[in-house]
Amino acid sequence: MASMAVSALPATRIAAFDGLRGVAAVIVVLYHYLCLMHPNFAPSMGTSLTALADTPLHMLWNGRFAVAVFFVLSGFVMAAAADRRREALIANSVTRYLRLALPVTASCLLAWIWLTAFPDSARALQQTLAEPSRWLNFTYQEPIKPAWYAVADGLAATFLRGYSRFNNVLWTMQIELVGSLGIFLLYFLAQGRIRLYMLAASGLAIVAWLPDSYLAFVLGAALYEAQRREVLLPVPSAVPLAALVGAVLLGSPGEGAHLRLDLPDVPEQWHVGRPRGLVPVLAAGLLLYAVLTLPAMARIFATPVPLFLGRISFGLYLVHVPPLYTVVASAHLHGTPELPLAFGYFAGTLLLALLFTSAVDEPLLRRLTGLRRWLAAATVPPAAVFRRGPRS
Repeated sequence: MASMAVSALPATRIAAFDGLRGVAAVIVVLYHYLCLMHPNFAPSMGTSLTALADTPLHMLWNGRFAVAVFFVLSGFVMAAAADRRREALIANSVTRYLRLALPVTASCLLAWIWLTAFPDSARALQQTLAEPSRWLNFTYQEPIKPAWYAVADGLAATFLRGYSRFNNVLWTMQIELVGSLGIFLLYFLAQGRIRLYMLAASGLAIVAWLPDSYLAFVLGAALYEAQRREVLLPVPSAVPLAALVGAVLLGSPGEGAHLRLDLPDVPEQWHVGRPRGLVPVLAAGLLLYAVLTLPAMARIFATPVPLFLGRISFGLYLVHVPPLYTVVASAHLHGTPELPLAFGYFAGTLLLALLFTSAVDEPLLRRLTGLRRWLAAATVPPAAVFRRGPRS
């Protein structure tokens, strides 16, 4: 068994995590397409439900579990970033806000353009579908306001109220920002074993008082700490394999599965299939643990296609929803057959995500790197770099 000694901080990205993020993004895209066009495949969105929603196959389009994977990944990555730049609390926080808010604002402006061009498509589609989708209730149904509303939505309102009027997938951004800032603050305040105690205390506090999704950031940070302390490996291969099986069994059931499957009576927070409950978060943690400890699985996610999807994953997440309740809805209303419609949507969304990544996301990341260095130099006392306590 590996010792508890702390290893050198990882200097490179974990490629498999990039690939996992890309695959999760595609799952979210497929999930939202099904929410619109085939709500019987999306638990709670239609009046009927396919039996596949409570099988392991459902993981292939369970977008809500994929979001839990995003959150745990963010906890791991933010912990690694905070550990490398522990004293740069202000720089970390400002650049994290900008890294989220500026692409989010760009996506809101794109959504505003589509909604201006197709203002009534969602409402009209909802009135004509044989099985109306509840998901359409989360789209913009008001008269389209000036573009500055979209800018304000992206820069502030989305993060303050926890949802967007223009792009309904942005409910996750408040959790991303608050969870990231929490990790930065914890790593700024504590090192060594004190940090581990604070992570444990934070996890208990979240379970008791805060939305369950925030536990994903603590769980991701705990996995990072375990990796850098070299306690994840070596283990018998049966352990990560069991974790992978557990991730699939716990993460695949759809909303309401606990009652449909007549599982034991437990507090609702622990229901299997509860979208923002504890079980999807724990399942996502098990999945990341399996990727970290199963070389064969890591190699799969580090292949070119998942890595490409990982590169465009944030852009893909931000731009894929508004075309559904505007362009796709309008095309469906005008009688476009579903096969070419689906092909056009998925191909067009991938292309749009690549353009968004190249024109918005990657240039922004390069500029934020320089800004972070400038802020760190301006806000961290020179002597701080010599005050790092011992690691344990």
